[in-house]
Amino acid sequence: MKLRITSITNLISFLKRLKTVDRSVILEITDDKLFSKVHTPDKSVMKYSSVMMSDVLEGEIDWKAVKDDRIKIGIVDVTRLVEAFKHFRPEEEVHIELSLTSSDGSCVANEIKLVSASLNIKLRCADLSLLSYVEDNILSMVHSKEDYEVNFRIYQSDFSTIISLCGLETNSEEILCFEVKEKNVHAIGESFNYKLNIGSSEIIIENKDTTTLPNIYKTQLSYMEQETCQAYVHENRLVLVSEQSSTSIAIGLVEK
Repeated sequence: MKLRITSITNLISFLKRLKTVDRSVILEITDDKLFSKVHTPDKSVMKYSSVMMSDVLEGEIDWKAVKDDRIKIGIVDVTRLVEAFKHFRPEEEVHIELSLTSSDGSCVANEIKLVSASLNIKLRCADLSLLSYVEDNILSMVHSKEDYEVNFRIYQSDFSTIISLCGLETNSEEILCFEVKEKNVHAIGESFNYKLNIGSSEIIIENKDTTTLPNIYKTQLSYMEQETCQAYVHENRLVLVSEQSSTSIAIGLVEK
């Protein structure tokens, strides 16, 4: 199967969203999307990101021949795939060729070939049995925007400020706490207390008699892009859903 890469920039941007969590990923192609569900080895963080096919790839996929609703591509090291694009000339069209096979009822790529007029690069795909696959229903449950205890917005400027403040602290195991009250939200680290620039209308607390204090490891926040997000606090996790891209992340809460 051969597809033309319409935007290497968009494709690299998408791949970089994944490698912040794990270098080994499973890419999935459907009729309209390229996406991935990836988690850290300890499963404390699960991230989802997608991009419209029309923004990155162009070409006809014979879904009758595929005999599945998606194509799975195991990538051993997503950084290696990103680095491969540096070797192509900017003025050249680059195509991606996938060698497909059937495995356990799924359509799986066993080889990726990047092809231009002057260069071919061949990359072996990972055996999917060696990678951890997240089922759609698990992602839907973990990244749920329903049955939350608290919902509030984190604007991009606030996100950037919190990340910067976390960088002032040297212990990567330090906790980042979000203190959520009816009228304001504070991000609290070991050495800082920052009030988010949001109004009370952007905060929803299911039980207004309590103050919610979700805690995460501060390094885990950097797994998410610094974009305006909706934050959903559940009993055991913090879910961030970007308003600027098709990206979401679930971070397991910890006790302080």
